[in-house]
Amino acid sequence: MKTPYDSAMRIQQREIDDVRVAINVQVNQLVQVENSRAAVDAAMEREAAVAAGDVLFSSHAYVARMCAEKARLARDQAMIDARLAGLRTKAVAAYSSFKAIETAADGFRQTAERATANAEQAHIDDFAATAFVQAKQASRRSLTS
Repeated sequence: MKTPYDSAMRIQQREIDDVRVAINVQVNQLVQVENSRAAVDAAMEREAAVAAGDVLFSSHAYVARMCAEKARLARDQAMIDARLAGLRTKAVAAYSSFKAIETAADGFRQTAERATANAEQAHIDDFAATAFVQAKQASRRSLTS
């Protein structure tokens, strides 16, 4: 049964879907940052092992560059975490709105179904009352004749 709330529910569902996609994008970016941080850590360990074996090999510039890269990745992760928290809050709000609209639509449907059932019952009651009155009149006529 269509309700006046159907279009609002569709709009709200689209918003929920859009937020879900945005959350997935942010989660994928977060995974990429984590993978990059792991790669930087592994590269630093490898280079430290190589530098430890060669006294003449200076790795200060490399280590400084990799530390700067780790700091950049940490900032990126913090930004992504903040965006993700905002999107999750937005998702909760969108879902709450959707549920409120859905509840209103269910109430509308129940009211309409109740009105239909009451009308059917009234029709049945009228039919039964008419049949009862006709039977009563017929029995009176048969008694007076």
